[in-house]
Amino acid sequence: MARVLPIVLGVALIVFALIDCIRTPRHAVPPGPPKEVWVLLIIAVPVIGAIAWLIVSRSKGIASGGARRTGPVAPDDDPEFLADLDWQARKAYHERMKAEREAQGDDAEG
Repeated sequence: MARVLPIVLGVALIVFALIDCIRTPRHAVPPGPPKEVWVLLIIAVPVIGAIAWLIVSRSKGIASGGARRTGPVAPDDDPEFLADLDWQARKAYHERMKAEREAQGDDAEG
């Protein structure tokens, strides 16, 4: 059993790294070799290639805060949120101006 465990762990590591590399979108591959080269590296140099992929692919996530973020981090980074906020402010301004004009119109009639 002790002889088989390192082999099973090595195969599991290689399979995990290979699947992770294949599923990683092209734009998320760390700078350096392209995705195809990483796949070949993982297959050609089994354990070392898998460990190298896992270290390099995870180091990018650590540098950006520990996770792969695809969207805005805060509301003020979200263009849709800012556009909606601007629209609400403009709507409130126009409603206020309309109410003032109506109030002035009522004063002029009276």
